[in-house]
Amino acid sequence: MNVKLYIGLAGFSDIYQKEGREDLYEAVKNMNPSQEEIDYFVQNVKKRYCIYSDNDHIVPFDILQKHVKNIDAIGYMIPNIGHMGRKSNLKEIPEVLEVIKENGI
Repeated sequence: MNVKLYIGLAGFSDIYQKEGREDLYEAVKNMNPSQEEIDYFVQNVKKRYCIYSDNDHIVPFDILQKHVKNIDAIGYMIPNIGHMGRKSNLKEIPEVLEVIKENGI
C-alpha cells in the first residue's frame, strides 16, 4: 500500500470516554488501532494532515492533539468549528482545499 495523502477530520487513535456519552465509548472502544497498525499507516501514507477544533463536542481536545503526534501528521487546529458536522452548521472547510492544492492533488 502506498497512499499519497491523508486528511483526517477530528481523528483519534486512542480510546476515550466523555462524561454523559457512554454511547460514544461503546462505539470507539473497539476501534483503537494497535501500535503496529499505526506504524504501518505512517510508513505507507506519504503525507498526513489532521484538521480539528478546540471546541469539539465529541472528541476531547487532548485526544485530537495526541492523534496528530501518534500518526506524525501536520495538525491544523481551527478554532470554534466543533466536530465539523451538522451541529456546527459548517458548510465548508477551506483548509482541506488548501492541503489538497498544496499537495498537487
